[in-house]
Amino acid sequence: MFKEWRVLLALLGLCGVVALFLACASPTERVATPEGVGTMVFPTRTPLGAEAQPIPGGTLRSAYTNDPPVWDPNKAPSGETHNPLNMITAFLVNYQYGPNYPQWHFTFSNDGLAKSWEMSADGMTWTFHLREGVKWQNKPPLNGRELVANDVKWSIQNIIDTPGSPRGQPLGAIDRMDTPDKYTLVIHLTEPRASLLHILANPYVEILAPELKETPGVWETSRAWVGAGPFMLKEYVPNTRIVFEKNPTYYRANEGLPYLDIVHRSCIPDSSTTLAAFRAEQIDIRGISRLDLASVKGTNPDIYCEENQISATQPAICLRNDKPPFNDARVRQAVSMAINRPEVIATQYYGYGLEQHGPINAASPWYLKDQGECDKYWKYDPAAARQLLADAGYPNGFTTELWTTSAWGATWMEYAELIVDYMSKVGIKATIKTSDLGAHYVNRLGKYEGMCWTYTWGGATVEPDNWLPVMFLPGGYVQYSVVDDPELSRLIVAQQTALDPAKRQEYLNEIQRRFACQQYQIQWPMAYGVTCQQPWVRNYRMHATDMAAGRYVEITWLTEDAPGRKK
Repeated sequence: MFKEWRVLLALLGLCGVVALFLACASPTERVATPEGVGTMVFPTRTPLGAEAQPIPGGTLRSAYTNDPPVWDPNKAPSGETHNPLNMITAFLVNYQYGPNYPQWHFTFSNDGLAKSWEMSADGMTWTFHLREGVKWQNKPPLNGRELVANDVKWSIQNIIDTPGSPRGQPLGAIDRMDTPDKYTLVIHLTEPRASLLHILANPYVEILAPELKETPGVWETSRAWVGAGPFMLKEYVPNTRIVFEKNPTYYRANEGLPYLDIVHRSCIPDSSTTLAAFRAEQIDIRGISRLDLASVKGTNPDIYCEENQISATQPAICLRNDKPPFNDARVRQAVSMAINRPEVIATQYYGYGLEQHGPINAASPWYLKDQGECDKYWKYDPAAARQLLADAGYPNGFTTELWTTSAWGATWMEYAELIVDYMSKVGIKATIKTSDLGAHYVNRLGKYEGMCWTYTWGGATVEPDNWLPVMFLPGGYVQYSVVDDPELSRLIVAQQTALDPAKRQEYLNEIQRRFACQQYQIQWPMAYGVTCQQPWVRNYRMHATDMAAGRYVEITWLTEDAPGRKK
């Protein structure tokens, strides 16, 4: 047995929102426990606040680990930029948010910039009707002017036209856009796109204004963060804090939103410091690791915690599908069968986790649980793995490299060592090769050799079409495993254009079954994470699109005794 590995659960973001997901499952889950397979009962309470009348005002205090690496959202692949930017921006289309809805809930609301929309019978044209009187925040260079359809058109086109934009490829089916009047946007497509509304609701598709890019010296600075969302950027001190204040001209102000006056985020890179701050009631919301949870509940017995959340940022072992030996499916299958997933869950996660099979999140409504005859390749079977390697021409195994970064901490590197240990038991001798984070972001884009241990997916990629094309179609901007499979490509394109939900699900099921057989990359088990909030925080529940911070912080409020109400 390997040593007791630390849990990589909730030492994430800590930006007032935590990049974790809630599994869409019954409150009682059958999962592997340290003693075997058992039953764990998770809390089912609604987050505090749904039963009470909101009280406006106060300051929500939170922490984050890193400043935005870039200010241009179309050049930012990470939540470090989009999470805070979502506080100040509005979106054409929104999901329903709040404690009355499950986190994996994808029904659209009519409280976005578009109050209604319709699709043509052939799925080629979408018409969006914008609400009138929406104002940009009263800051230069926009100075409170009205937001109109041409602003939305410009924002979408700017995403498409920016090389390497995270959402440029998903929006690539747009042929042209018309604005017949100030409050109407018509989108014409080159082919039907079943996921268009989901793509437009993506927290990477912020609506901004052309003046922000046209005014010299603004666009790639914090001065460009002027939106039409619930909060305004009040103060930014590098490596110290980001402070947001209530937007008095927010188009939902007549509903009393946002309830909070201030959201104060302190930059605290060290997780032990933020944990101490949470214990001392100096920050209001934080992810808590399983190792710390019992202790935190002991020192802070009145906190409320949601304990069955699934991480959106999914670790995976990516493989060079374009080069030997990993261009042989049998070798990839052997790698998958070398991973003892029940042991990972029992020993690393102390039983609080579940297996992730394939590219569609196990908490997702699009996930296929029974993946057919190739389900066997997800099972731990080192003898079968060795036989697969022999059949592929490697009876004595082979040597390879496992590229990764040490920037994600000691636990991450312990996971890498565990992978090496698993590989050694089937004859694959892997050597860990590390780099700094910036180099890793470049290396994982098919610049590594052999294997790459990295994060895939993210809080902006919950709908399959948001990331299946960009990860697995040739030319995708996050093609970590360098996949070029014509049949997989055909299925990905087919699900994009299938407007009938049942037919689309058939294609998604086929994708998952093919992934199980081909094992293009090896998904790591997912841990149940924990997000805790102080007892005075009300109405806070994250959505699966966890970077859409403004959407659920706008309905968060504080009780009268909250420290954030004291002067």
